[in-house]
Amino acid sequence: MGFTFFKTKSFIFTAVFMIIISANICWAEDTENIISEIVIQGTKNVKEKVVSKAIKSREGKAYSESKVKADLSRILELEYFENVEVFVDTATWRITYKVTEKPYIKTINFKGNKKFSKGRLKQEIELKVKKYFDIIKLDQSKEKIYTLYADKGYPDCKIEVYPTTDERTNQMTVTFLITEGNRILIGKVDVEGVKAFKPKKIVKKMKKTRRKKVYKEENLNKDIDSIIEFYKNRGYVQIQVGEPKITYNPERTLMYITLPINEGAKYKIGTITFSGNQIYTENELQKVLTLKPKKIYKEEKFQESHQSLVELYSDKGYLNCRVIPEFNPDEENGLMNIHFDITENQIVYVGKIYVDGLTHTKEFVITRELVLKEGDVFAATKVRRSIEKIHNLGFIDAVEPEVLPTNVMDVMDLVFNITEGKPGVLSAGAGYSSVDHFVGTLQVQHINLLHRAQRLNLLWEFGARRQNYEIDWTEPWFLNKPTSLGFSIFNMVRTRDYSTILSAYKEGRKGGSIRLGPRLSDYLSLLFSYSYEEIEVFDVDETPVVKDNVPETHDITSSISSQVVWDTRDNIFNATRGNRQSLAVQLAGGPLGGNINFVKPITKSSWFFPTIWKFVLSLNATVGLVENFGDSKDVPIYERFYVGGAETIRGYKYRSEIGPDEGGKMMSIFNLEYKFPIVEERKRPILMGAFFLDVGGSWENPGDFTTEIGRGEKQMKSGVGFGIRFTTPVFPLRLDWGYGLNHQPGEELSQFYFTIGNIF
Repeated sequence: MGFTFFKTKSFIFTAVFMIIISANICWAEDTENIISEIVIQGTKNVKEKVVSKAIKSREGKAYSESKVKADLSRILELEYFENVEVFVDTATWRITYKVTEKPYIKTINFKGNKKFSKGRLKQEIELKVKKYFDIIKLDQSKEKIYTLYADKGYPDCKIEVYPTTDERTNQMTVTFLITEGNRILIGKVDVEGVKAFKPKKIVKKMKKTRRKKVYKEENLNKDIDSIIEFYKNRGYVQIQVGEPKITYNPERTLMYITLPINEGAKYKIGTITFSGNQIYTENELQKVLTLKPKKIYKEEKFQESHQSLVELYSDKGYLNCRVIPEFNPDEENGLMNIHFDITENQIVYVGKIYVDGLTHTKEFVITRELVLKEGDVFAATKVRRSIEKIHNLGFIDAVEPEVLPTNVMDVMDLVFNITEGKPGVLSAGAGYSSVDHFVGTLQVQHINLLHRAQRLNLLWEFGARRQNYEIDWTEPWFLNKPTSLGFSIFNMVRTRDYSTILSAYKEGRKGGSIRLGPRLSDYLSLLFSYSYEEIEVFDVDETPVVKDNVPETHDITSSISSQVVWDTRDNIFNATRGNRQSLAVQLAGGPLGGNINFVKPITKSSWFFPTIWKFVLSLNATVGLVENFGDSKDVPIYERFYVGGAETIRGYKYRSEIGPDEGGKMMSIFNLEYKFPIVEERKRPILMGAFFLDVGGSWENPGDFTTEIGRGEKQMKSGVGFGIRFTTPVFPLRLDWGYGLNHQPGEELSQFYFTIGNIF
């Protein structure tokens, strides 16, 4: 028992002794490598503490060779020094960093400059006063000055640089000596070898390289491309433009440019053949081509055809398909045979889908709009449609898709890079319209409420002829299903005109509605709603023509509406292609209650066609009917159709210049607009112009309908005009001027309109 205890005590003593010895050894080794001092040498204009802050080695800390090497890199990264050396005294562990400063630029001078001021030149160059000299920035500065002078027509400009340094202070003066030379302008542009067209016609294609303009090589290259494009779109497939011949006048102030042109033969399209195609038959490939045999060869048609073939395959997931054209001229018959060699490769599938760039919006708001899912065939059409649907949310400024390769050959990841816009606006203001005169507005509108794409609109309008309170809310994905749910509450009083009598009576509406809109597919949707309204006609003018035709009423309308919509528009706010078809039916009264009974079907068809450049042709047709039934002896005045004004036939007053004074039971409207962008931002128009033509009318009975246009009471009326479209974060604004072509004597011929929203 005693022996065992002794052995244990000996072991403990030995262990403690060894730990103490080991600790002393480690402590001794550490104290030998402790940095005693850090010295910075060589600084003149840079403060020592700037270098001290950059390094990580510290006095009183253990020396580390790797840390010192990293310190050298950190000092050089400051860009103040040409060279850095380090010296380590291993006896005292004193570290010395010896730096060689770059010269400090005290002054920059320019001599010989007349065309540009010293301030302008200093702004252009890379070297800056109170910065440190850099030979690379010197070369960049000279290049920028050369470019500046060349752009103004001084290609002979010479630049010499004289940097002088005070060795004592290491401060530098940089002097640019500029010899500007003559300004050289284009004296004449000519072409050689042109036979198929008048030489003047070809020279006119050169829009940028012209007489009295400054010569720029990039402009000449663009003009040469325009000439080549002109020829190739007229059958000259083998057109070649040689090196331009440039000469000068004796004074070297004018430049003469001659382009040698080899037109080649003119060709028509011969045979169009394919090889390598297995997914599509030759007939299916031929159908997407805009090139047609025996027609004059046009380069633009060829490019369209080539792109159509690529898109045809990409629409089925063949993103790696290669379509290589081969041209085989038949010179004897003047035919250009074209062969497309197709390598289909494998179908590509979607791997992971990522959404990047969101700052506020929940990610699921974007992903639920995608028609392309992980694991699907990577169809380009679905990518394009997904982008359109994301834009249609209204608060997204830009969507850039990015395809990323993966470790699997036939799988690619897809990233949607999103740029969010402003989702809401608080506005207050006043305006004037031909219908309501002066109107004040206070509005809060948000189309991405709670970052979930919910829409909220709070509106208060006030004026002499209009009082309106409105609350509207919509959830676009009710219960995470592609179904919208919404409600609105409103209380509005408006002063109405009747015939030529202004402010003939007042119409009040208050009530609410609830909406449910299931989306059956990407393009097909339904909308069901129930509305309850209390409607009052009061303060009727005592003028006989008004009092006899506008009775004071207090009615209750309880109605349901159903609507089916087919919508293929690329952008619901500013469509450039596609169409929207809708049929809506409203049923009021009967089993729903209320004392007003009517049925009101309205059908609408809108079409959008891209044309030349970015012009878009828009067509719309709207037809509506309303009929009373049951206990209602007639359709009340406030449920009839009124044509004219900003939303129907522009150039005429609303309610008083087209159709019956008390409104019609049938209406028919046709609109044509031709829109074009004026100002764009991120490739999307924010300001647009438009020309329009409107035709339409309203009638007491459907049997009175006519397509005749004229001044008669039952004839359609037409109007023309132009307008401006503004894109705001949450709604479009329209400013239109309309001129009526079928006015009665004494009526104003034109009207201005400022309204919110698109006409169709």
